[in-house]
Amino acid sequence: MGLSEDPGGRKKVGVFGNEGEMTERKVLPLRTAAGGPLVHAYWAQEEPRGLAVFLPGNHYGMDGPLLYYPALTLRQRGWDTLALTYGYQSAGREFSVAEIGELIEEVGGVWRQVAGQREYARLAVVGKSLGALLAAELCHEGVVPARAAAVYLTPPLANAFFRQLFLATPQRALVAAGTEDRFYDPQALAELEADKEFHLCLVEGADHGMNVAADLGASLDALRRVTRAVVEFLDAEVG
Repeated sequence: MGLSEDPGGRKKVGVFGNEGEMTERKVLPLRTAAGGPLVHAYWAQEEPRGLAVFLPGNHYGMDGPLLYYPALTLRQRGWDTLALTYGYQSAGREFSVAEIGELIEEVGGVWRQVAGQREYARLAVVGKSLGALLAAELCHEGVVPARAAAVYLTPPLANAFFRQLFLATPQRALVAAGTEDRFYDPQALAELEADKEFHLCLVEGADHGMNVAADLGASLDALRRVTRAVVEFLDAEVG
């Protein structure tokens, strides 16, 4: 990556995007549900193709490859990206189900603030595990508009509450799951496919981290396949 100065003296970082285009990391006044500063990474283009907001898992942050590489590739293609660290994670606490309401409020406020900064031609929310549940809630509540796209990475398919939310969402959707994920449920997936149209990237032998046990090559292939599926799904022209 190369650094350059803009006339205002701010650093701009090239992220291997279109020739001559630069991506700038900015700090937004985002807040946790408790009112403290919310740790985030926001990368902005001068003329973005769209905005993608990434919601991590409980123990799977934005440095995890299933989130890092899709975000990086989207930036290379001219998207703004926002990646979050939840307030409870920054505070060093374990997630409690009792906090789910505050967490939904927290990510909902973030979405409204960043998506409301400008008119984006495309909007997307990408959630991993717990983040997938939060994404479904935001889509169901209408915080994420119906014209947006939603990506659910290793979602809790065995969870009836998630399935109920997912079925009620109007956004076009992609689900990526591994058959060895402890949250994978083939019968539940079949029922979802019967009731709702969505894109599916199903990786045989992959676990909750999209790793294939004792097979580095297969794990890297799984990462490559999911990254490609996410980027092509979000970057596709929709009539």
